[in-house]
Amino acid sequence: MIAIKRISILICFTFFTMLITGCQDNRIYNMHEKCVKNVDIKRFMGNWHEVARLCNENKTYNLEAVTLDISMDPKGIIHLSLTGHKFTPYGPVKHLRGKGKWNDDKPGIVRNTFFLNFYRDYYILHVEEDYSVTIISNQNGTRLHILSRHPSLSSAEVSSIRSKISSLGYDPVELCWLKTYF
Repeated sequence: MIAIKRISILICFTFFTMLITGCQDNRIYNMHEKCVKNVDIKRFMGNWHEVARLCNENKTYNLEAVTLDISMDPKGIIHLSLTGHKFTPYGPVKHLRGKGKWNDDKPGIVRNTFFLNFYRDYYILHVEEDYSVTIISNQNGTRLHILSRHPSLSSAEVSSIRSKISSLGYDPVELCWLKTYF
């Protein structure tokens, strides 16, 4: 009798867990196929501005006017310095420092960490020929960032990004364009 009760509780718990997790955004893309095959990592270094990101109802982003400074030391370690303003472009400044690893055999993938040695793969999905705009995503496609060398983009660049986002399988309506002015 007790065993039947435990099994029924376990089945109910499993069913409830499946019901709850089924309501979440389970968008998973194969990023290995979508990442760029050729990147000049030296041209990728420098200052970038986050101009847009994928909006997600489950996550709140409280950073605006985000900049990312990328450099590489002689040992080949990538250094990341992320600066953002909390809540508004004029809010308190938040700094994050991280590091990354680059593998020449996988040119479209960069392993980054901002906390200890917990690395995550980020996929470079698109880079303009002049390295002025890039689209980067996490491994399962739930985070998408559009970075630019300039804080704002022209309307032609925005429409180009929207069409590229569509070709990658994302809905351009889901993008949140950031306030990057100062």
